[in-house]
Amino acid sequence: MFRTTKLYPCMAVVLAVICVIFLSNCGGGGNSSVVPNTNPTTENPVSYTNPTPTPILVTKPAEGYLLVTNSITDEGDNVENLKVFDVPAFKVDTSGNQPFIQQVADTLKEDPQTWNSPQIQELYSALNASLFNSRPLPLYASSANLYSSYQDSENSEPIPVNADGSFNSQVLTEAGNSSTELEVVINEDTCLEAETVTSGDISSSCNDTTPGLKSSPSKIMVMPGEVVEVLIYSYPTTNLKNAGLTITLNDTSLGCISPQIFLCKGGKKDYTKAWVCFHAKKSLSTPISTTITVKTSDLQLEIPVEIVKAAASISGTVYTGGATLVKGFVKSFGPKSHCKLDENGNYTLQKVFKAHNVKVRATWWTIGEDGKKIRHREVRVIDFLNADLTGFNFGVPPTPTSTPSVTPTPRPLNDEFYSEKVGAVLSQYEQWKTEAGVIQAIQHTMQWLNGELLDGPPIPDEISGAVSVGNPDDIWIMFRDGMSICISTSDPIIIEEENAEEPLPREEVKPITHLTAASSNNTTVKNADVIMLSPSYWEQPGTYRVEKDILEDLKNNDYKVKCITTEKPEDISLNWGFFPANLVHLVTCKILNWDNIVTPMTFETIGKYGIIYINAHGGPVNIAEKDFDPTNVPKTAVFRMSCTVLDSTLFHMDPIWMWMERNKGRMYDYTNEGGWWFYRYREIKDTILTSTPREGWIGELALTNHYFDYLNSKTETNFDGSLIYWGDCYTWHMRDSFNTAKVYIGNTKSAKAKWAYPFAYDFFWFMMYGTKDCPKDLINNDGSLAIPNSPKPAGTPTFDEDKPLDARHALHVLTTYYNVNPDPATYTDEESLHCNDCTVLIQYDSGEHIYFPVPVTVTVHKK
Repeated sequence: MFRTTKLYPCMAVVLAVICVIFLSNCGGGGNSSVVPNTNPTTENPVSYTNPTPTPILVTKPAEGYLLVTNSITDEGDNVENLKVFDVPAFKVDTSGNQPFIQQVADTLKEDPQTWNSPQIQELYSALNASLFNSRPLPLYASSANLYSSYQDSENSEPIPVNADGSFNSQVLTEAGNSSTELEVVINEDTCLEAETVTSGDISSSCNDTTPGLKSSPSKIMVMPGEVVEVLIYSYPTTNLKNAGLTITLNDTSLGCISPQIFLCKGGKKDYTKAWVCFHAKKSLSTPISTTITVKTSDLQLEIPVEIVKAAASISGTVYTGGATLVKGFVKSFGPKSHCKLDENGNYTLQKVFKAHNVKVRATWWTIGEDGKKIRHREVRVIDFLNADLTGFNFGVPPTPTSTPSVTPTPRPLNDEFYSEKVGAVLSQYEQWKTEAGVIQAIQHTMQWLNGELLDGPPIPDEISGAVSVGNPDDIWIMFRDGMSICISTSDPIIIEEENAEEPLPREEVKPITHLTAASSNNTTVKNADVIMLSPSYWEQPGTYRVEKDILEDLKNNDYKVKCITTEKPEDISLNWGFFPANLVHLVTCKILNWDNIVTPMTFETIGKYGIIYINAHGGPVNIAEKDFDPTNVPKTAVFRMSCTVLDSTLFHMDPIWMWMERNKGRMYDYTNEGGWWFYRYREIKDTILTSTPREGWIGELALTNHYFDYLNSKTETNFDGSLIYWGDCYTWHMRDSFNTAKVYIGNTKSAKAKWAYPFAYDFFWFMMYGTKDCPKDLINNDGSLAIPNSPKPAGTPTFDEDKPLDARHALHVLTTYYNVNPDPATYTDEESLHCNDCTVLIQYDSGEHIYFPVPVTVTVHKK
């Protein structure tokens, strides 16, 4: 999807030496923030039905120095923080390694101007005070015990910790993950957490080895006036200094950062890891956010920063599924954010810092059938920004006793009954959203439909409950007859006019006659037939569109092109006035021209085309979009394509509804994770011709990667010999479903249309004509492309600008010469942060140079 907006990640990071990372002193985690066991575990704050898979566990060595610091809030509350360094914090160790504070000072003093800066002096003073007042773990609490988070503290021996806080031991961690979480149990009322990076080879079970910069913590959460230390490293391990490492705070009004610090250990500096200290200014209104940008010559990382101070309470119950509760606790981050469970499993965290992505962890023990204690652990992540939160539960809620009922009569999928019930749910959801915000509205809706709100309104008839399949922004409504409908709260359709200023004005280009030149080199696709599919074109028509501008060029050069481009009002008509017995708009769609509608059947025939271009919304189904990491995508992740909005005016059986009925048994939901399709409602906003945008909800058919797996597996429908460019959000992660294609191209993240549309246009232009006459920025007139924020080209071209490029070379030129891949823009608004660094990647047959085909058969005679 284009918009202005964890299962377990498998870290692709290998470190040649041991280094230790601390957990942010505001509870921030590294690249893995969920700790599983054999019991249900989920990051979704409202789902009890989607257990997180247990990873493969191995032991790896780790070492470091543990110390505890204390922070005092404005209200006088104490916040304990556990930190871990790979050198002592304040004293020289027995090996002669200088302490962290001394090495920071030495680095700062290398540049007198930096050292004498008032901001750096303030940073160093705060860091010095924090570490001076810290205590090694055994001195802070002699009863404290250290464990890996995968250890059972009731049934295993703690990791030994020396008097100076040092430890050196084997720790239990995920195979394929170079870091592991540690927990320190001080007493029943206090448990602290930290993170360490281990050494040892990453397991072969982890296949994701995408190069990239990494940080720990992956997100910084800090109180005003505090200092937090951040570690930067990369996969593959590289000399960061030689790679031109730069670190920049993007909003200097919130504080300052130190220069990069390379620590000396064992007599030499380690340039594979860099530390940076961030000091948040005092007296800031919170929560407030910014980012830290980390760059090398070819890599970039954005680290979210959130400054927190205000707090509220979270309460709920840990359910044991009927087993006997022995003990347990719930923990988050804040002044009073640790609580023992009472005998009924109830808890109240009195003061938890308000912030985005707050982690709340429950750990409890029950008695098993053999009489032994069984440990359970569950972690959830929530945007906690408003008032006190109640009913935030863990475990498996008791199943209400049901009374026998008549088996519901199956209804047609397009029965008006479903839209009426969904409309009632959406009406209540919208009311809660107005009162408490989106996150709590989702929670309340889920709890309401599952019968967990004692004061909730009556549940609509025939709704059996609600679940999440892993994306916390989606609500899956379950009906007693087996039907399920998804409500997507974070993926709106925004109908808007083209911005006259973006993209930039097009250069006048004369007709070019050398299209056929491309056939003389290497190889090409199966034929010169082209198909373009753009089911969401009606949302934002614009310039530099493949399905409009490249289409015109191809037709003028005698190509056979089939283009299915859905436009409004020619092909579909929207009615905003449908109120199904409630106050929410359910926008109905009437299909007027079936020739311009993309259906599931369309994809059964696209494999016969040599060039396939798709512009259809994409996105993850069972993992969260907000914190999506394209380098750590679980193998079990499911992705979707928005096929088309559904005709809901006459509730008749059109070709799409008939296909859905034929494949009803392949409907995707939490009970059928291999399903091909699902029915969902999305928000829709019309900003055209109205002073106040019209808003409502519209039904849509979504296809999953499993449907394309099916087509890909059949000789008659696969994509053998084709080039596929799917230029939309998250489409790179569908590549395995198209691996029979000769070339597959997709985007790694959520993509901005103003970048992705002209980028795809330029890619095909380069393949067809070369780069010489491609549309340029006529305002700056510096040779840069007509793509927003496009920089000046890098140096002199090493390629012939008059000759068409093969697919790999075209993408390479866009990436390394024109520097528009990844997206060169930096997005700072919260709804667009996850669009930063969206990158186009290519999958192709090894060793082949694949050129654009010509629309005629060319016979080459060899002498």
